[in-house]
Amino acid sequence: SAGAHAAPSAAQSNGGLQNEVHTLERAIFEVKRIIVGQDQLVGRMLVGLLAKGHVLLEGVPGVAKTLAVETFAKVVGGTFARIQF
Repeated sequence: SAGAHAAPSAAQSNGGLQNEVHTLERAIFEVKRIIVGQDQLVGRMLVGLLAKGHVLLEGVPGVAKTLAVETFAKVVGGTFARIQF
């Protein structure tokens, strides 16, 4: 039947999108509670995550690179592994 494969209504789509936006905002909030003053880092890591890509963090010691990745992994329910050269 045609009704079985009907596209979701605009209200249903909007509700799903609102839920996803809320989840994303909550994740950003949780990460920024731990990673203070690194908004650009958080934003770029988020882009990599949403794009299902990879992010290479480089920088001098002590700028919270490891903490940022560990925090992101916890917030999204992922795993963390560190490779150091």
